[in-house]
Amino acid sequence: MPLVSMGPMLRRARSEGFGVAAYNMIDYNSARSIVDGAAELNAPVIVQVSVKTVKYWGAKAVGAWVATMAGNVDTPVALHLDHCTDVDVIKMCIDAGWTAVMFDGSSLPFEQNLQKSKQVYELTQAAGVGLEAEIGAIGGVEDDKVVSDEAAMLADLAECVEFCRELPNLDVFAPAIGTAHGFYRGEAKIDFGLLQSISEAVNVPIALHGGTGLTPDQFHKCISLGAAKVNISTGHKKLFIDGFCGVKATSPSLGEPIPYVEAQYQTMKDDVKGSIKLFGSNGRASGAHQ
Repeated sequence: MPLVSMGPMLRRARSEGFGVAAYNMIDYNSARSIVDGAAELNAPVIVQVSVKTVKYWGAKAVGAWVATMAGNVDTPVALHLDHCTDVDVIKMCIDAGWTAVMFDGSSLPFEQNLQKSKQVYELTQAAGVGLEAEIGAIGGVEDDKVVSDEAAMLADLAECVEFCRELPNLDVFAPAIGTAHGFYRGEAKIDFGLLQSISEAVNVPIALHGGTGLTPDQFHKCISLGAAKVNISTGHKKLFIDGFCGVKATSPSLGEPIPYVEAQYQTMKDDVKGSIKLFGSNGRASGAHQ
């Protein structure tokens, strides 16, 4: 089917208590593993892309790849720009047919974040494209953005309420609740009480950033408290490398490239399918885009 908006699938996920996997692709093979893994389990899925990856491959090329893959399956696929601070890149992706974008103004003071998010919101509403926005500072490394443990800051409940009131048709909201991008050093310190309070106060699906390394119990609890979009990036990147290098380690003299690419694809796809089952979205494709 054609690429879809992530809004309807996430509102349904929040209502029915499951999470939609949002995997960061790296290239064509990685995107194929995400879409095919979702299709094999009849699950809605979000293919999301970092700004660095967009600039490397080009918004039109990535859009064409993922749109073609989505057109070959019967499961809903949304194409989403992740963590972007550059409005020109957002416009470029919208013009290339992407169905969702994220404006990340979390490094700005609240009023500036709200003002700039509203500007992007008006742009996406006019284009019929879904928007994700963020409050608070999610720690760790994402693309070229680095937030130290000292600079990480939980979202403020009152600001979350005002933010979502000013952007009433937001597709998904990303408040900082203690998760972090990259690999965790020790156990993630998630503020489940804050997540519950935000979820109860705003009628918007919540995005869970920093999913790599969380335990099944942590995923399940976050999803039960309103986290409808579950981001996986670092783990997928690691498997992108491991799947390829595993062939070299076991067959060092192999000179044919296709077995390397196939092992990479299978390794990533297996992980996507595992996450989909863990988040409870398998078998949920029907009606997820309406």
